[in-house]
Amino acid sequence: MITKTDKIAEIITRYPFIKERLIERNRMFEKLNNPAVFNTVGKFARISDVARVSGENLDVLLEFLNREVKRQCSG
Repeated sequence: MITKTDKIAEIITRYPFIKERLIERNRMFEKLNNPAVFNTVGKFARISDVARVSGENLDVLLEFLNREVKRQCSG
């Protein structure tokens, strides 16, 4: 289960499909395609930080992420 304290880089490394789904959801996440951003900010930015910066509601974002992981990993 993804929580608000998980780091975005760890989540994307574990579930690579999440990056594309995030970009489809919110164009702010296109920055994750930049290796410099991913390798610096991504390693310390937690989901709570990402939600705040992107303007996403934290609870809604967590629900989305966990639903996508469940959908991809169970099918």
